Amino acid sequence: MNSPTSSSLQDDLTAYIDGELSPERTKEVEAALAADPALRAMEQKLRRSISAVEALPSPVSESSAAMRRAVLNAVGEPTWKEKWLRWPVLMPVAGLAAAAAVTLVVWPRGVVDEAPAGLDEEKLLLAQNLEVVEDLDLVGLESPEDLDVVADLDELEVMR
Repeated sequence: MNSPTSSSLQDDLTAYIDGELSPERTKEVEAALAADPALRAMEQKLRRSISAVEALPSPVSESSAAMRRAVLNAVGEPTWKEKWLRWPVLMPVAGLAAAAAVTLVVWPRGVVDEAPAGLDEEKLLLAQNLEVVEDLDLVGLESPEDLDVVADLDELEVMR
């Protein structure tokens, strides 16, 4: 049984039992089985093993599906409230909602380029340049003519 022919026969036993060999190879295996009692014993052992495996219940049988349902019912599937009303789910949603609300409240509705009706242009110009006017007040300028003098100081310099 240790010859190369015997080794290939051992490899072909399962295929022989399953009926997957060619007719020529089937005749060779049957002749070897008739001549070798150890090979026949191995073939009988393989047949019993295959029968035992085929007798086992299918892993996806109705009983396993029923058991799965029973386990899930015992554990209890979470309701939609239990799934969605949890902090890890609510925090990002609440954060996005708060950001959207702040954006809608703070976002400028548009920039006003014109002065509102009823405002005097001089008062608006004064309001726009209030800092400059306050600084001039500190220097001691009192009239618009003084401002013209300061603006033209470089022309008034005395040549030496």
